Formats: sequence, C-alpha cells, structure tokens
Amino acid sequence: MHSPAPLQFRLAKQEDASALANLARQTFIETYAEQNDAEQIRTHCDKNFGVAQQSKEIADSNYVVILAYHDEALVGFAQVVNNPAPPSIEAENAVALYRYYVKKEWHGKGIAQPLLAEAEKAAKTFGANQLWLGMWEHNARALAYYQKVGFQHVGWMDYQFGDIIERDYVLLKRL
Repeated sequence: MHSPAPLQFRLAKQEDASALANLARQTFIETYAEQNDAEQIRTHCDKNFGVAQQSKEIADSNYVVILAYHDEALVGFAQVVNNPAPPSIEAENAVALYRYYVKKEWHGKGIAQPLLAEAEKAAKTFGANQLWLGMWEHNARALAYYQKVGFQHVGWMDYQFGDIIERDYVLLKRL
C-alpha cells in the first residue's frame, strides 16, 4: 500500500495565471454564492479573479502568491501582500493575508494549516512580524478557523462588494 501524495507548495509563475483565476473564482463562488446575489458574485469575480488580474498580481513584487498542490492538482492558494493594516487598527510591521482559499472538497483534509505556514514565511520576507486579514462578518466557519490558528479580532473595516458596503472583521496574528 502506498502513502498518499504529499502536499506541495510553490510560488505562482505567469503561466499559472489561468489556473489561479479559475481556482479563485471557484472557491469564491463556493464560499459566498448562497448568501449573495448571483450578479454581484459574477461582477466581483470578473473584476478580481480574471486571468489578467492574476497575471498582474503574480508579477507585482508586493505580492507573494503561493499555490498548494496535492498529487499535481491545484487545491488551494494564498496571497500575501505587502500592504499595511487598515487605519481602524494598530499594527506595525504587518502585511496582509489578502486571499487564502482551499477548494471546498479539501476542507478538513490538512491543507489549510500548512498553506498558512507558507503564507507566514512569505510575510516574514517582507520584514513583517504580524499578519492581518479582513473577513466577512457572516463567515462563521472561517472565523472559528482563524481563531483556532491564532488570529485575534482587533477591529472592523468596510469592504465594497458590488454596490454594497459589507462589514468585515479585521483579524491579526503575531508571527
């Protein structure tokens, strides 16, 4: 009997932009489609998860885009961005965990925490000692996960989702 294929991580390259765009769109829809208007979801995905946008982010030196593979299948990704925390919180030397998605069928299968560890390493390459993120206040599953892995709720920020302003938790973790 052979052991399951190990989880592998690598930095995204330009040729990954299409696969990354597809994964970003898929995971966003899986997470938010039930609670949001389909047209708003489509517009948001077109604006934020297109191939051109992913290509731009991969090329940007302020972004580190980490891809997670299991048995050569892309199962998740994380984007760490050298962005300061929002003014609503006090956080020095913090960078953003901008996107952090795992395919729904891989939830609970040991992908998320190793991917987060890779994101934390990437944050340190920017000289950060804290990682912050914004997350939708109605995503209880994500909040429970983030608290379990050491993030603390430290404030709020507005998030423009289509023509709606949503309220997001701001979470912070010391590295």
